[in-house]
Amino acid sequence: MSSKNTMTRDAMMFLPAKVVEGLLVIACSSLYTHIFVEGAVTGFNLTNTTVQLIYLILAGWMANSATRYVGEEYRADSGRGLFSTVSTIYLGLCVIVAAGCGITAVVTGNTLYWGGALMFCSYTAFQVLNAALIQLGRVKASIFWSLTSASLKLAVAFALVGGKSNYPSAFPAIFANTIADGVAAVGAVFALGLPAIVRLRCFSRPLLSRFLKYGVPLMGVSISVALLNQIDKYLVVGFYGDVLYAYYSTNNSIASGLFTMISVGIMRGVYPAVLRAWRDGGKAAAKPLLDQGVRLYLLIAVPAVAGLTAVSLPMSRFLFAKGYEAGAPVIAYTALAMLFMGLTEYANKAYELEQATVHVLQNSAIAACIKVVSSIVLLKALGFTGGALGSIVAFASYFFITCVRVRSRFLFRVPTLSVVRIIVSAALCGAAAYGCTLLPLGNLLRLALACVVGAAVYAVCIIVSGEGREEVQAVLRRIRK
Repeated sequence: MSSKNTMTRDAMMFLPAKVVEGLLVIACSSLYTHIFVEGAVTGFNLTNTTVQLIYLILAGWMANSATRYVGEEYRADSGRGLFSTVSTIYLGLCVIVAAGCGITAVVTGNTLYWGGALMFCSYTAFQVLNAALIQLGRVKASIFWSLTSASLKLAVAFALVGGKSNYPSAFPAIFANTIADGVAAVGAVFALGLPAIVRLRCFSRPLLSRFLKYGVPLMGVSISVALLNQIDKYLVVGFYGDVLYAYYSTNNSIASGLFTMISVGIMRGVYPAVLRAWRDGGKAAAKPLLDQGVRLYLLIAVPAVAGLTAVSLPMSRFLFAKGYEAGAPVIAYTALAMLFMGLTEYANKAYELEQATVHVLQNSAIAACIKVVSSIVLLKALGFTGGALGSIVAFASYFFITCVRVRSRFLFRVPTLSVVRIIVSAALCGAAAYGCTLLPLGNLLRLALACVVGAAVYAVCIIVSGEGREEVQAVLRRIRK
């Protein structure tokens, strides 16, 4: 089987599992609005956002470096040096974060910081180990433990509150997330066989130097990307308070969660193949696979934007407690912003493959500045949903800036006819779904009908146009096996 077909097969295998994971994340957000008061939802969402922010700033460089080099290091010594080095760095980061959160908790009197420290430790461990599973081809283990984590976040939170509603504290949600990622991280540890190879005495200074050379520019990238992803949430809570922040962040989680899973699901099938091709044949071998990866991404992500936009209001009404539907436009705005963010990740691959990550830092820093300014302006002009429009401006700017600058190396290319087919099919999908939301039926029935009809219209259009033929064949081959 060709590398292109193998990559398509891997991506199409990952994608359904990641979509299921995304749906579990959405179910989790929905449950939290029903079992916690709005202040507790705000407390958890802010803690979760801050943990992801700290991860990107402190651990993102290490995670990206480990992902970049794990394949070749595993071939050299079964990953002994790499995983021992990563484990040492990880333990150091956990100590730093625990100390910082502990001091902050004592000074402010806010005990949520202690919960944040626990979440950071389990979240970071699973993120790094799961990426290693993917790069080493342990696809089934990655899918299993990812789904296990998402399921436990839902089940453990419900169990900890005893099935009650209007629970006043965010700690059950924090503990649920800590336990879920912790269990998945332990599972990944054994799936990788780390107990047999990790020894702190095997810490490698030369490998740390390689990590730092590759990853330090990415620390700046992480800060910029963190601002791109999260600054609007801090601005919303600063301008409009806890209640509107709960509405904003919870609706935002629908599109951001689903799109993150779509992007990750496809990228985890694409990037290992691109990286192998780059090592074996350079740009000539890697670029066709990258082009195909972007086409796969557009094939899934564009109709997702159209569908989420069409059903944003009935979806928000169905999923969340009363009042949260005020933030329904945020679902549509965030979906479009995340589409651009996903495309930028593919555009950045030329820099990453050539280890020229300083250019990613420059581009993301410019976009972060645009995000801050546009979010402030739009929040003041349009209210709390304006933060998501600021995300569109910033992510679109990031994409176009990157495209202009990376062309001197190489940039992905998707045939114009493919782009037109996908956009037209997605537009018809969105129109059909929106039409269903106007029917004189109950909210749940309209939502279900819109999803089914929209998906059916897109499937028919994409198959009839011939654009999805290769993907359909990959799915059928998988089913026959």
